[in-house]
Amino acid sequence: MKYSRTFILGVLNGVLFNLAEALIGGTAVLPLFVSTLTGSKVLVGLAGTMSQAGWYMPQYVVAGFIEHVRRKKPVYVWAGLVRCIAIWTIAILVPVLAGSHAGLFLVAFFVLYSIYTLGAGVAGISFMDIVAKAIPATRRGTFFGARLSIGGLLSVLAGFFVRSVLNSKPFPDSFAILFIAAAVVVTAAIISFSLVSEPEAAVNEKRIPFKKFLRRGPRLLKTNRSYRTFFIVRVLLSVWSMALPFYILYARDELRLDPGAAGVFLAIQMLGFVISNILWGSLSNRVGNKIVLLLVSGIAVISPLLAVLSGRCLWLGNAWCFGIVFFFLGFTLSGIRLGQTNYMLDVSPDAERPTYLGFMNTLLAPVLLLSMLGGYIIERTSFEALFFAVMGTAVLALLMSFRMDEPRLRSKTP
Repeated sequence: MKYSRTFILGVLNGVLFNLAEALIGGTAVLPLFVSTLTGSKVLVGLAGTMSQAGWYMPQYVVAGFIEHVRRKKPVYVWAGLVRCIAIWTIAILVPVLAGSHAGLFLVAFFVLYSIYTLGAGVAGISFMDIVAKAIPATRRGTFFGARLSIGGLLSVLAGFFVRSVLNSKPFPDSFAILFIAAAVVVTAAIISFSLVSEPEAAVNEKRIPFKKFLRRGPRLLKTNRSYRTFFIVRVLLSVWSMALPFYILYARDELRLDPGAAGVFLAIQMLGFVISNILWGSLSNRVGNKIVLLLVSGIAVISPLLAVLSGRCLWLGNAWCFGIVFFFLGFTLSGIRLGQTNYMLDVSPDAERPTYLGFMNTLLAPVLLLSMLGGYIIERTSFEALFFAVMGTAVLALLMSFRMDEPRLRSKTP
């Protein structure tokens, strides 16, 4: 089967970004890093989900400026340059400031990491538009599945690299190595997608006044039932994600596991990514993305449930057994990413795709920052209270998923 140059470069881009996520990701390494600098679990929660929230936050505003533009790739390239500068600056500052001036470094880190993640959001609209134009709907499951699966295999190896670095190097040298490695990988990822060929496609030639454009998003929620139901499911799954930065802290603080276990957890989580993508990619291509989101909402209950049980079952209280929690995190997160992305592309008309993508993503950004609330819940109650809360949102997401339409079936109706 012949694959286009854009397909190959797009997969390479995703593989590298998944590898970078493994090196400094928000479910293992980043929470440990920030918790070493501060005792505030609110800040730990913020750092753990900034990459997702920053990716979503600027997209509706960006969509208003680029929807009428035929070529979106220049936006990706310039945003990528900003991201490279931000991540390299963090990598350089870790060994210089993190050990001796933790407070000053924290301020610099959050500013620079915000720039890095917001740059991802600016690039995200152009990226998704190029992918939608270049990759047919029946191949997008394979496309995104390959990005996650191959990236997951490399990330399994990265997990053991993370474990080795954290166990053998003192703070902050250990994290400096991880950030420098991530900066190299991010730079390569951005260069790879900057080399794709962007196809022509229909656009709204006349730019809509920005105030009028802003009113279009709320109208979509009001008039488009499929879009509205999908939005509710995404909100619920985003609330579920507010516990993500705290599984590793639970293992360290409550189960007294060694920080180096983060590498083991990361490897097992990526294994869940790889195995599940065989399922998710096949279902997305052959059946559609409603079934992906429905199944993944049910599976989302497993990780918080196992985390709660680990405090009561001795056999779960070691690194390899508690890794089951991270296996199902990887299983769930890969399904959420693949299912949500492809469902959004299926439901969005070509000419208005930036509006559909940008409005929903920007509206979801504040929800993703709820990990700060997760940190507050832990400080005021317990880890278990947070895990029970996110189990409830997963159940609600499952119930709402039954009400979603399958856009591909609708498009076949005469």
